[in-house]
Amino acid sequence: MNADNRGLDHGFESQIPQTTAEMRNALATSVVSLDANVLLSFYRFSPTAQTALVEVLEALGGRLWVSHQAVREFWRNRCAAIDGRSQATETVQRGLEEGERKLPQAIDSWAKQTAVPTDIKSKVKESLRSGFADATSLIEQEATGGGQATYVAETDAVVATLRPLLHSRVGPPLKPEDREAALKEAKRRIDERIPPGYMDVDKEGAGGVDGGAGDYLVWHQSVLEAKRRDLPLVIVTGDEKEDWWWRHRTSLMGPRSQLVEEFATHSSRGFCLLRPVQLIEHADALQVTVSEEAVSDVARGTADASPARWSAAAVRELLKRLDGEGREQADVIRFAATEGGLISREKIYEIAGYDEDRMLRGFTRPAARITRDLQGEGVLEDGVEPILAPIYEGGVTAVQFEIPLDVVEILASSGDRE
Repeated sequence: MNADNRGLDHGFESQIPQTTAEMRNALATSVVSLDANVLLSFYRFSPTAQTALVEVLEALGGRLWVSHQAVREFWRNRCAAIDGRSQATETVQRGLEEGERKLPQAIDSWAKQTAVPTDIKSKVKESLRSGFADATSLIEQEATGGGQATYVAETDAVVATLRPLLHSRVGPPLKPEDREAALKEAKRRIDERIPPGYMDVDKEGAGGVDGGAGDYLVWHQSVLEAKRRDLPLVIVTGDEKEDWWWRHRTSLMGPRSQLVEEFATHSSRGFCLLRPVQLIEHADALQVTVSEEAVSDVARGTADASPARWSAAAVRELLKRLDGEGREQADVIRFAATEGGLISREKIYEIAGYDEDRMLRGFTRPAARITRDLQGEGVLEDGVEPILAPIYEGGVTAVQFEIPLDVVEILASSGDRE
């Protein structure tokens, strides 16, 4: 290329953050390779999230693809995923049972010390029994709403969902000699901290067939498939470690530059890296409409078990910016904090002065936009709960909105709730 034709971007493509336009175009044109953690996330997704994700994946048609290694890891780890789901349900059920046993004693003590009439004490106990029964029923419904998760594949609802979805869309295993070479390359990368996979160094020597090579094998097989088809490549992964992602402070800017550059040595096509929630957020690039409820469910289903927390500085700055834009969401957040984190649809209309026929579609977007800005500026960590999230109760209309409990605590202690 003539030097006169060079611009700011030429030769620096791998160092430019991944854009929304690139992600959307990639979804519409690329081989879309799912990591094993995406498949395993089906055990955490709600029925709404499962249905939405299947619809998006089906819209990819023949471009949907899963590496042999990812499927290998799915079968290896699915029982542990079922255990995690079952253990969480059992923990909350045990908590309810313990509360149901202990609280009547506390009520008896309270009634004795305060001379509460017998009929009042009985009503309180009956209200508790009814509440515990309702809560137990709701938990059981939610636990089985996506179908039964069982060790036996033939009766497992997730396997029943994935089998037809991935029929004829799984890559072949590497030839023995190619696999041996790939395992050696994975070991070299771990030793020299070359992405992807070096963050799995703790798996080296820990037994297992692949050791710490799993991420590299997914990458290697996905690159080969995209090269074979002469198409761009998208890898969808719930893994947010630094050996996949280019991180700046708390923001995920896109794939590591080394991955972009390596893919360019195999193909003139582009490479994108997406999280499952981004796959859902950009579903309209595939002419698929996904509800905000499904987006929220997928985000929760793939969230880290130890989510980041809002800081007082970030909450203050977000409210300041909302106020500066004249946004009613600031007052809604402050009011929700006085109510333990919840605000009804009706109260939002009252605070905001909305007409009855106004929809709340997009109501959370200003707060979400400022949240992303704060994360990009390093003021706020990635992975925090949305500061304003809709709650649905069986329909398509949000009946309430909620703010995180850490935000409630911050506003309660700061006095910025009124």
